[in-house]
Amino acid sequence: MFTSALFFLAITLTPEQQQILQGKKSPSSAASQVEAAYHATSPSRSLMMINPKERAADYASAFEALRQEKSSARVFFRLADDTKITNVIDMKLMPNSTLVLFRFTTAQGVRFHVTEIEDIVSIENE
Repeated sequence: MFTSALFFLAITLTPEQQQILQGKKSPSSAASQVEAAYHATSPSRSLMMINPKERAADYASAFEALRQEKSSARVFFRLADDTKITNVIDMKLMPNSTLVLFRFTTAQGVRFHVTEIEDIVSIENE
């Protein structure tokens, strides 16, 4: 899996980016290289740098809004690895707002899951 991911990157990166990746050339600036690599893999989206605390606060607000909008509907989170955390009872931001603690119900009882804020893809209700 790791090898195929690197192969994919080698195909989609520009020759200059490939030289930087191979260590033959140093990047002019870290931010511009991140942006260039991002556009190589996601050309239809723009790159926006967001403070993790602000993104975490947005997720917390969205969670509360969905919970209040339809109190009977179950709120779930979709993560980057396509995991779905369903029946979320509560979400708690950790002190630095880079991690989120989810509390959710299952047939076996209440469970907990901690994830990084950047791994959250979407919040929805069923």
